[in-house]
Amino acid sequence: MRHVLSGVKIMARGFLFGLSLRDYVAGIWRIARQIDDRRAGTVGAFRGEGRFDAQGSGACLYRESGILSVNGVQFPAARNYRWNFDDGGADIAFADGRPFHRLQPEGHGATALHDCPPDLYRVRYAFETPDRWRQAWTVSGPRKDYTSESVFTRLHPPADPVQSARQ
Repeated sequence: MRHVLSGVKIMARGFLFGLSLRDYVAGIWRIARQIDDRRAGTVGAFRGEGRFDAQGSGACLYRESGILSVNGVQFPAARNYRWNFDDGGADIAFADGRPFHRLQPEGHGATALHDCPPDLYRVRYAFETPDRWRQAWTVSGPRKDYTSESVFTRLHPPADPVQSARQ
């Protein structure tokens, strides 16, 4: 819900740059990811694209594909998640339907956890502009010890859900 006062858009609580979370993420994104695996002693990079495709009125299928480079060796890489939206954010699930984490923006950021015993995944989201956001993971436990930071830059906007405020 957006309100207009003298031609200025005012965001309602829980909205990003005047958009719902679903409208904000819709479209195609360029992804640049750095991965620091302290356990393996390697640094990797992923470059690719991610897209959010509507699956009915309350969900999107997120598909990511690109090239993962580790120690000078390149591999094709891909993953999929299902984002199920509600008024407060989104429940994100693995492609097979298992729950992953809850994304509930507050202001222009969010944090969440995914407990995968014996390891713990912590994520921080930062929604920087209408066309750029970050996702930073810290994974720790007896099996894993890495950080991964992704920068998402909009490549192709969805059909513009925002109408200009008329004065």
